[in-house]
Amino acid sequence: MMRATLRISTLAVLSAVFLTTNAWAGYPAGVRGGFSSNPDQFVFGVQMEFPPLAKNLYVVPSAEVGVGDDAFSLAVNGDLQYRFHTSSGIRPYVGGALNLIYFDPDAEGADSDTNIGVSALGGLFFGSANGPPLFVDVKLGLTDEVPDWKFMFGVMFK
Repeated sequence: MMRATLRISTLAVLSAVFLTTNAWAGYPAGVRGGFSSNPDQFVFGVQMEFPPLAKNLYVVPSAEVGVGDDAFSLAVNGDLQYRFHTSSGIRPYVGGALNLIYFDPDAEGADSDTNIGVSALGGLFFGSANGPPLFVDVKLGLTDEVPDWKFMFGVMFK
């Protein structure tokens, strides 16, 4: 029971810090959810978007909590996205991410572990012409320390 309380508290604090920072900084922030493979988990979290570093190049940090597969995970991701310019409101993107992952198995006597890994990513960013900006995102783990793949859906708030 103590572990569950700690996990929920961690998510609440991270969400509050992330969204408060957004309000203070004036940058768009949002929520995200989806699932990962190896570990097989439901994943949810928050993200922020900074102004472009260069034309079409964005830094999008996020924090995620994963539950399932008899484990708890916490990830802090530094995504770098290159968004292609199109004539429609849909902008495909590709990029990479540096991930810091904390993994805590539920098995008795199993030790938690923290690692750094690398992922490749791609997705679609839907513009905000008709409402809040939405995105779908796929990440492929390039190192053993991160999930093999992750599929996420999210919405940004300005």
